[in-house]
Amino acid sequence: MPRTRHRLVSAALAFVNIANTNVIPPRPYGLRALARAAAGGDREIEGDKEILLIRHGQTEMNAFLTKTPYGSSRFRDPGFYDTVLTREGIGQARSLNQDLRRTLSKDDVDLIMISPLTRTLQTARHVFDGFDSVPRLVVPQIREKLWLSSDVGSHPSRLSEMFPDIDFKHLDDFWWYQGDRHLPPPESWQVVHEEPDTKFVERLEKFREILRDRPEKNIAIVAHWGVLNSMTGLDFRNCEAKRIRFSELRPRFRPPGT
Repeated sequence: MPRTRHRLVSAALAFVNIANTNVIPPRPYGLRALARAAAGGDREIEGDKEILLIRHGQTEMNAFLTKTPYGSSRFRDPGFYDTVLTREGIGQARSLNQDLRRTLSKDDVDLIMISPLTRTLQTARHVFDGFDSVPRLVVPQIREKLWLSSDVGSHPSRLSEMFPDIDFKHLDDFWWYQGDRHLPPPESWQVVHEEPDTKFVERLEKFREILRDRPEKNIAIVAHWGVLNSMTGLDFRNCEAKRIRFSELRPRFRPPGT
């Protein structure tokens, strides 16, 4: 197994077992006030956006990897295609929801952007329970880098059945990384092709443009360790939330763990 692949996934897994602690403060600040305080005052860049970044809750794959580390001699991909949240992961998402209810009003979030992998859709459902008036937008560019079976997605028709309140019509049938497609879908959909760093970063840079061009100023993003680390250089525990301005994202996104 390539050393870089082992290193990147091991770095991500280092945070799986840490007790969930999110960054929502006890005082009822909105996103605007929190962003200004973090920046050291009321100075704002004209047209800047305030972003709430959230990693999904613990998944079945996360739990499996704590017992059978990726890259170890005992590791075999367990085939958790489009892995789902564990009970603990659901509890983490509900806990964050309580924090958000205490610290945010519905006017503090204009849009929720979500990866189309099931674990992020589940996380968003629980984290933003009670924020029903806030629009949801599924964005395939912020899916996780494809490493294992857990990063292989589900067909939009299946996602529509599980999440009938979200629109998936804009997704391709096979919207996750398919490699060189030596076999035509659907025969190849379960084949795990590790996504090259160059392609991963390229699609995240496309997401930067999408995010920049959105008219909303206060946006929540529910995504993955690899995505959030690439965009910010920061680490994220399961269901950890961090606030950042658009202007504070990395000038150039990098492969996860670098």
